[in-house]
Amino acid sequence: MSRGGGVWRLLLDGPADAAWNMAVDEALLDTAIETGRPTVRLYGFRPAALSLGRSQIAASAHDPRFLREQGIDLVRRPTGGLAVLHEHERTYAVVGPLDREPFREGVIATYRSIARALESGLRTFGVAAVARDRGSAPDPRRPAGGAACFATTMTHEIVVAGRKLVGSAQLRRRRAFLQHGSILLRSDPERLARALGAPVQSRFTDLEQELGRATDESALDAALLSGFARTFAATLEPAALDGAERLRAARLRAEKYLSAAWTLEGRAPR
Repeated sequence: MSRGGGVWRLLLDGPADAAWNMAVDEALLDTAIETGRPTVRLYGFRPAALSLGRSQIAASAHDPRFLREQGIDLVRRPTGGLAVLHEHERTYAVVGPLDREPFREGVIATYRSIARALESGLRTFGVAAVARDRGSAPDPRRPAGGAACFATTMTHEIVVAGRKLVGSAQLRRRRAFLQHGSILLRSDPERLARALGAPVQSRFTDLEQELGRATDESALDAALLSGFARTFAATLEPAALDGAERLRAARLRAEKYLSAAWTLEGRAPR
């Protein structure tokens, strides 16, 4: 169990568009910088979206025509890593302070502790999930396994029988961090490859394959949250964005995450 405890905020959000979801995660990071209070958020995407890592080259990681024809949004994450198709998946986000427990021991320790929470929750859900001890850190500009996040497994990402189930990425800013990631409910490597405009090495799995049935998202949420509560000895207190966070997210959505300069070139607004 990680040292920690205390009361965390919990946001259980319905599906929203990609620009809003990324803006909310960044707004929550700003709140953590100001208040030092951890937050865990679970959410989905509507419409489907392809998200690019912070430093990924957009031109080699998406097929604009296919995305347009299929009504799939394109967004760039504030975190690193490679492309993720957010369609049949559940996304988690954790923000917290870096100057106190349980996240003061460095990047890898933070990945490790959150991976333990995810592993605990997924095992409660009936999946033989394992937080991988060793892995690679892909170069988003020269990805050896292709442009897809799920083609490469990094240290402390979640696998089942060696195949990746959860992909995660992290951003640190001053006194706080944001880590978010995708938990695959159902995967379609061919559709992912068409969205990327490039072949995909299928080294991943999904909950439907592992369980042999469609995923009950409410039950999955409950299992994941139990994993976080146990791992961090935390009380998760349901909450919603406050007025300042909502305004900050709206501004980030309009000025950054809907901006072609950010999405296609990674140039943040001044």
